[in-house]
Amino acid sequence: MQILGLELLFVVLWSSGFIGAKYGLPYAGPFTLLFVRYVLVAILLLIWLSYRRKLQFHSKTAIARSAFVGVLAHAVWLSAALGAIALGVSPWIVALITALQPMATSVLSGPLLGESISAVQWWGTGVGLVGVVLVVVTKLEGAGAVAPLGYVLPFLAAASMTVATLYQRHLNRTQPEQNLPVIQSLFVQAVASAIALWPLAIFIEGMSVQWTQQFVFALGWLIIVLSIGSYGLMLKLLEYRTAARVASLMYLTPPTTLVLGFLLFNDQIAWVDAAGLVIAAIGVALVYRGGADTPRKVKHTDPRRFLSMKP
Repeated sequence: MQILGLELLFVVLWSSGFIGAKYGLPYAGPFTLLFVRYVLVAILLLIWLSYRRKLQFHSKTAIARSAFVGVLAHAVWLSAALGAIALGVSPWIVALITALQPMATSVLSGPLLGESISAVQWWGTGVGLVGVVLVVVTKLEGAGAVAPLGYVLPFLAAASMTVATLYQRHLNRTQPEQNLPVIQSLFVQAVASAIALWPLAIFIEGMSVQWTQQFVFALGWLIIVLSIGSYGLMLKLLEYRTAARVASLMYLTPPTTLVLGFLLFNDQIAWVDAAGLVIAAIGVALVYRGGADTPRKVKHTDPRRFLSMKP
């Protein structure tokens, strides 16, 4: 039940990313917004790790691995997704394309990780994708002309998150003792992402920011809720769930974003949207219950370790 609660919390926090983008993108380009975000995330985590006296990293290899995952799961994934939105692609179309990531993870986790994918989980993956398509297809009408790059970027986002998820799960299964604790890993990932984003923010967007109250709110939301909250939960869940199960939670992102939009912006929810939410939830339930997890081989497996932030 504790893990289930973390999964539900992850879905809500992850889905709120579109809210941060909606608030922040009018005042900064996607690369600049993300660069500022990860610089501040790195500073906050540096302060916390210094206070906790946890700045000693046990291996350069572990740092390099976390940096690799961070660039893929933060810099590439978010730059591609937000870049597509900035080019005029509807967020719902971006959500539809990036929803291919759970399918790709399910397909590849068997041959690459040796994780068993049951027939029920395959059915759940397909059902979840149907739910996402049902929600998003009603939003496609009226989409204007967009540069072809705008439609390529969401596929890049899905691919980068798939690789990051599979690689992190591989490390958790084969060499868990070499992994950094969650907070240290997030710090390394934030630093690596900021370094990767810096030249893009400088040379493409000129590091231009309008420091309005709305932008500051969006930035704070993206830092606390997304960068620390949702990504930390994802890393922790990959220690206890298969890659396919964690990836299946992404199917709930578009419909959950609809609910958040209704609660925060009074966006109307059509019956098709509600039906898609139910279908996506059924798909996730099938994936969730369709097979056994392979637990990480560690001495301590209590998920409360994440909440206490102790390695």
